[in-house]
Amino acid sequence: MRRILLAFVISLLTLASLAVPAAAKCPTCLDGVSVQTPDGQPWSDGKPVTLVVSARRGDPGAAFPTTGLAVIMQTDRERTKCLDVPLKLVSQSGDGALYAGVFYPFKAAVYSGLIQFGDFKFDVTIDVNKVAATTPIATNDLPVAAPEQAVGETLSYTIGAIPFLVLAIGFWSAVAFAIARRQPRMRTV
Repeated sequence: MRRILLAFVISLLTLASLAVPAAAKCPTCLDGVSVQTPDGQPWSDGKPVTLVVSARRGDPGAAFPTTGLAVIMQTDRERTKCLDVPLKLVSQSGDGALYAGVFYPFKAAVYSGLIQFGDFKFDVTIDVNKVAATTPIATNDLPVAAPEQAVGETLSYTIGAIPFLVLAIGFWSAVAFAIARRQPRMRTV
């Protein structure tokens, strides 16, 4: 009974210690993300998009940082070369603020990654096919991410997990063979 109680107490303390950082308030919290083209038209190859991030104060009286960072890590749920998009504080009013940065998508896709304000990170998903129909933010003074090219398919991406599957089957076949070989055989007299 004491062991069960001890295990329960240790589990509770572990969960409590993990929940404390999650309960911490972010000084600047993410409200929403949208993309727009500088001319307000649908996106086409080679055209930059403006990443517009709306944020709010998590702590009353906290100052909005002047910059932020968006890191694009996946394209259509597939890993890609990380693309850093610097964000600049464009406007603020009351407890809300707008950040914006420009990047060049290398294909029409759903991009996902992180947005970071200070030490706090937020998961985001951006669909370039759904350009927001809003008044474009002036892009001439916004930070621009370097244009990146799509990374071609690598050999490991093309063949996937097949080599690992073959290796696992081979390993377990060798184990089964070794076990079967060590079993005593019945002899007939």
